[in-house]
Amino acid sequence: MEKKMRKYINKKFFLYPKTNEIIEVREELYSIMLDKYNDCLKMGMSEDESYKKAIAMMVDYKEAIREVETGSSLSALKKNLISTALITSFYFITLTLIYLFVSIVVLKTFENTWLIAVGGTFAYLVCFSIKAYGYAKLFNFKILTRCGIAFIYLSLIPILYVFPSLYLSVMYLKNEWNHSWLIVIIIVLFYIMTDYIANRKHISKLERGLHLFISGFILTTILYLSASLWFHLWSIAWILYVAYLAIVSLLFYIGEKMGKFIN
Repeated sequence: MEKKMRKYINKKFFLYPKTNEIIEVREELYSIMLDKYNDCLKMGMSEDESYKKAIAMMVDYKEAIREVETGSSLSALKKNLISTALITSFYFITLTLIYLFVSIVVLKTFENTWLIAVGGTFAYLVCFSIKAYGYAKLFNFKILTRCGIAFIYLSLIPILYVFPSLYLSVMYLKNEWNHSWLIVIIIVLFYIMTDYIANRKHISKLERGLHLFISGFILTTILYLSASLWFHLWSIAWILYVAYLAIVSLLFYIGEKMGKFIN
């Protein structure tokens, strides 16, 4: 019954952020409910009746929960939005001043200095995505946290792929777009690996298997494209896929045999 009560109170606090105040109120309320449950049992009540009396304590403490909620989640959200707006304004004002200073004072030309604004905007996207992920992590929504991780890696594409390629093409007239897009595949690979490591305890066995299979497939693709682009092995490098599928099949066969042997 204690597990049932713990599950009940965790469900009630599911939508609340994991701040110290919320956790403290949740644990205190659970302790009070548990004491109430034990007291009812000592008075001769049945387990079901004692459980109902215990969860009825939630009504008496709704006002306290509401105060904590207002002081932690709603207020924190408001403060977060205000601070984000202020930091964003300060950042882009500073970026504009840097752009104008470099263009007017240092280089005395606006030719190609727009790259400063583009690079600064891309860098801001990375910082913003990290901040958004940090706030999303306060809540119990697993999908929200996973989306936050995806947003961080998505914001890395402009700063690691788009801007360097754009800079080289504008400043040095070098076309690296045909090769540098491999960075996108590498970023996707790291995202899948990060998502797997962070959520492997909460996802199904099938999804874990798909994560590993897709990661291996992307890694094989990176090796294939790297060997083909830089060493011109297009007619030979495809054998990497055959080798990868052979290794996966072998591992699957061994895993199945080992599972039967253990059982």
